[in-house]
Amino acid sequence: MIENTIEWYNGEIFEARLIAAFGVLAIASGLLLYFFTDAPSSKALLIPLAVVGVVFAVIGWSMDWSNNRNLANVETVYAEDRTGFLESERQRVEKFQYLYTMSIGISLACFLSAVGLLYFATNIHLQALGIALIVFGSAFAVIDYFSKERSVSYYQSLNSFHNP
Repeated sequence: MIENTIEWYNGEIFEARLIAAFGVLAIASGLLLYFFTDAPSSKALLIPLAVVGVVFAVIGWSMDWSNNRNLANVETVYAEDRTGFLESERQRVEKFQYLYTMSIGISLACFLSAVGLLYFATNIHLQALGIALIVFGSAFAVIDYFSKERSVSYYQSLNSFHNP
């Protein structure tokens, strides 16, 4: 069972690093568009992409740090109390399942806001915000798509081990 938990944390750490890398890429994209294009609409993307990038970079780095910290202790905790460990892991996974439903709502709100901004706004800065909302909502949906799959798989392994 401990192998499944270690695999779970390694998957979370890998995802966290991808999220952070995406954040850095979004910041770099905004900077490249700002400095190497002449179109005002491209230059307007700097701040929205930088904000999206900072949000994802911070999320990724904090996930990486917390999951590495938890991974360092997982074998010790498991060795001390296997039954308690399994129950606490099940409760932990159950506790964050609502976030997947919430993330669909956040992505939907981003897409609807983006459509409104792109359709009704004539200001290039508001349109750039719309594009950044599409990037944010899309990335958020993709991240949670894979995270939920790993979560369901890990939860099933916890239940099958706990209740043979």
